[in-house]
Amino acid sequence: MTMKVKKAPMPLWQKIIYILSFVFLFWAFIYLGTKEYNTPIKELSDSESFTKEFGITSNNVYDYITAKEALEILNTKTGIIFFGFPENNWSHTYASLLNEVAKYYEIDKIYYYNFQKDRANNNSYYENIVAKLRGYLPVLDDGEVDLYAPSVVFVKEGQIIGYDDETSIIHGTVDPITYWTGEKMQTQKVLFGTLVSKYLGEDDGKEG
Repeated sequence: MTMKVKKAPMPLWQKIIYILSFVFLFWAFIYLGTKEYNTPIKELSDSESFTKEFGITSNNVYDYITAKEALEILNTKTGIIFFGFPENNWSHTYASLLNEVAKYYEIDKIYYYNFQKDRANNNSYYENIVAKLRGYLPVLDDGEVDLYAPSVVFVKEGQIIGYDDETSIIHGTVDPITYWTGEKMQTQKVLFGTLVSKYLGEDDGKEG
């Protein structure tokens, strides 16, 4: 006759370890199952951001600035400032042509100021920019003066030496695709070339 050996009961401390181990494994399973493993997002350069927003070549010279920085350039510094925003369809081709001329003249930087939100919020820096450019801005039928996109200003040591907003004040139903014929693009590039030449202090402009 075989006798069964009765097992000793599990010690309390061992039961507690088993329970804690189970709880930990259960928590780890839930946590790891719901955790998001996102790869780090590469921070875009200004030129890459501009390409993404405006659909022009990544080989561009645009450098993002704020309203405060734009006003500082207008008041005391030197630079070319492009005023526009991606939602404005006229800004895209204009920015591309301006970039093409800038590259031709070996200009390595054009400052880009997106004024859309600042205009809507009556930002004080924006209002001062408008006041600084008042003599160059279009006057509407109701007497209102404001900045419109796209436009560009050339500044030397706080002095405005050139300004263009040709396509910012086009009225009617014409759209950018219809407007920008090969002839008009060439004319605009010649205009940009003249302004850039003046900005660089050259006597004769190049035709782009």
